[in-house]
Amino acid sequence: MTSDDGAEAIWTFAQAFTSSFQASCSELASRLKVANADSVHSIAGEIQALNKRLTEATGRLPSYDQRQNELQLKALEKSLEELRSSTAGKTKFAFKRKVKIPAPASAETATPPAQTNALAIPTTPISSASRTISNHSNSYLSRSCLSDPSSSTNHIEVSITRVSNSVLNLFTTTNESTLSANTVSLSALHIRDIQNSILILGSVDGSIMLHNLTNCVVVAGCHQFRMHNSTAVDAYLDITSNPIIESCDQVRFGPYPSELKTTSDQQHLIIGDHTELPFLPQDFSHIRATPSPNWRALEEDELVRDWPLPETDYTVQLERALPGPKI
Repeated sequence: MTSDDGAEAIWTFAQAFTSSFQASCSELASRLKVANADSVHSIAGEIQALNKRLTEATGRLPSYDQRQNELQLKALEKSLEELRSSTAGKTKFAFKRKVKIPAPASAETATPPAQTNALAIPTTPISSASRTISNHSNSYLSRSCLSDPSSSTNHIEVSITRVSNSVLNLFTTTNESTLSANTVSLSALHIRDIQNSILILGSVDGSIMLHNLTNCVVVAGCHQFRMHNSTAVDAYLDITSNPIIESCDQVRFGPYPSELKTTSDQQHLIIGDHTELPFLPQDFSHIRATPSPNWRALEEDELVRDWPLPETDYTVQLERALPGPKI
């Protein structure tokens, strides 16, 4: 078997394993929702078997899929513990000796009930919710579109869909018309069906998942970046892991623009002889020893400057910044 055939076999195994494993996790999660005390032992055994399967597959799965499978397994184990806790205190009926209750004290001597909450320290919980930005064309969209005066939410997931020929600028500035939007923290972004647009996403606490982008620029700081089924995309990233692409082509990566950075510079990673990136993209459609033909690093003279893009003349900025068929 050639090395390419071996890589293909590994990829096929990873796809089949993850699909089967996640299906098993979903089935167990559904059963846990309606389970009772009599089901605890049986479900615990099945979760233990899943744990063994995942342990045996370690080293043969991409790191992202390994992590996602581990998270699903931990969620099942947490649900199982909650089920055990809710059923452990339930005991069978038994007769108890009747306890004599003393007569109530008179009004003059009665002691008022203790104010158990009098010394409680008020806290501000972190709430979470979702926002949707969709169906925009030929527009300039700013961070103010995240505002919701009726909500106290300060930690949100955002879904961005069906945007074309537009600039979406979520970068925090002091010039926003709705200043409350600056206090909102982005926990995750789900992006789908975007064409001929620039997405300046700013800082995201968690992951960014992208599907079906065509001729776009993405600028973001995040923990995870995964893009599927996309063509001609330039991605400028500040990321704590390696970005992942799958079923993509004509993708170009660049470092996060220094104009937008609020933390210390990333350590650069040398790719090839001269091009530098602070991360190493992973192409799940090309698991081979040879370089992927689906992505490359942006050259110095290809990098867009002067971020963030202003609202005025944004159509000129689109024409200047969009990648087009340049690879």
